[in-house]
Amino acid sequence: MLTIDEVLELLKNGKWHSLNEVMEKSRLSEFKAETVVNFLAEYNLIQLDREREKARLTPPTLSFLEKIQRVEEKSG
Repeated sequence: MLTIDEVLELLKNGKWHSLNEVMEKSRLSEFKAETVVNFLAEYNLIQLDREREKARLTPPTLSFLEKIQRVEEKSG
């Protein structure tokens, strides 16, 4: 699984997740985790609360991932 996919998978419940949790669960180094999270935030795929060091999917991204999952389950 690609690194970005792993992070999106961790965030797909729509709740806020600490950046430490993202690093631990994805087994990414701090540098890689920050790079991926910053990339996703730059393209508005996630909301990033830099002050609290938390991230979550934006509503459109969450909706898109849920639709993809439903399509995959039907074709599956």
